[in-house]
Amino acid sequence: MSDNTRILIVEDDNSFASLLRTLLEDEGYLVKVFHDPDAALKGLANFLPHLVITDLKMPKMDGIAFIEKAKDIIPNTPFIVITAFASVPSAVEAMKKGAIDYITKPLSSPEEFLQIINKVALPLKDSTLFEKDAPKGDEIPYDILFAGMENIYKMIIEVAKTDTTVLILGETGTGKSAIAKAIHRLSGRKGPFVEINCASIPESLIESELFGYERGAFSGAIRQKQGKIELAKNGTLFLDEIGELTLSVQAKFLKVLQDKTFERLGGLESIRTNARFITATNRDLKRLIKDGKFREDLYFRLNVFPLNIPSLRERRKDILKISQYLLQKIAIKLGKEKKFFSEASLKILQDYPFPGNIRELENMIERAVILSDKEEIELQPEEILLEENQDLKAIEKRAILDALKTTGGNKKKASQLLGISLRTLYYKIKEYGIED
Repeated sequence: MSDNTRILIVEDDNSFASLLRTLLEDEGYLVKVFHDPDAALKGLANFLPHLVITDLKMPKMDGIAFIEKAKDIIPNTPFIVITAFASVPSAVEAMKKGAIDYITKPLSSPEEFLQIINKVALPLKDSTLFEKDAPKGDEIPYDILFAGMENIYKMIIEVAKTDTTVLILGETGTGKSAIAKAIHRLSGRKGPFVEINCASIPESLIESELFGYERGAFSGAIRQKQGKIELAKNGTLFLDEIGELTLSVQAKFLKVLQDKTFERLGGLESIRTNARFITATNRDLKRLIKDGKFREDLYFRLNVFPLNIPSLRERRKDILKISQYLLQKIAIKLGKEKKFFSEASLKILQDYPFPGNIRELENMIERAVILSDKEEIELQPEEILLEENQDLKAIEKRAILDALKTTGGNKKKASQLLGISLRTLYYKIKEYGIED
């Protein structure tokens, strides 16, 4: 069985297309047939085939032209071409354009056809790069999480085997937490993955959350409590938004990195930790150092193995793949029927800058699924009107202003709508000089 590998057929001969479909469906493949190459190009983004089989000779568009256009939409998908016995040289030309094999029409035998297809299609449902360590359950599949970031994944595989401190750098919403979880999972550590968002905890509480406290350490400390560092024993501690730590907490955390020891608040006992540390930020730490808001010695301790995560805009060729996964996941979560993107939505996915990255994309899709009572969904980004030459900062400022207007000035709701932390929103409001 093919485990629901998806195959798209582009063939203007109805009877031959029907024969191929029957053979493939009997083998267990999910098959979609188009008799018109233009219609096939429009359907690629929603079906997201693992393999495309296309005829070379079609009246509206030949197979070579179709492959060239299709590769702009699904650049990593393999193609097999159909050719008549007398046109094998054309198949060779198609292979120069990106096809990986060809079959002849009429078929020499169904068995030979299926042998060619199975050789190509069976390994494709999960890329071999990710198959071995694919996460289970509700975690994002690695071929989706690292789509367009295969180099990052290869680096993660190597660093996961070590105890090295990792610093994940990237814009808000790029999936830094999910990447930290991937490092933990690939490390094989037996202890838990413990996460703390330094921007979401008040400054007065962050120290006790990290280090824990003894009974009587302060008013209200009626019992001993373990902190996140202690809870991460034999596992991984992930500190998101590390740039939000106060200087005093930075000094204490530096000691943990240097000595692998810490004390609970109000305690005298030195506790040793074997936790692995991963930190992340969307802030420019070098700029914070210049402004006297971040310790340079801590930065050097954190920056042993930096990972620069690209924005969604920089992964433009993979947005459709990521979006399709999110669409089906959200539809299932909300108990909705299978959904498809409208043509207008596909254009938005290709053109919209996504200042909030994957988090904004997911929020946008979820809103559209909730509001849609049809199979096709219509995406509605926060900024519907975009000037061609608007820079990213202008787009980001406009998004914040629109979110504040939509929520009646409620910053907490606005931060949730934007998919950023409340502290980050306050920082952006100050940065852009937005009046309360």
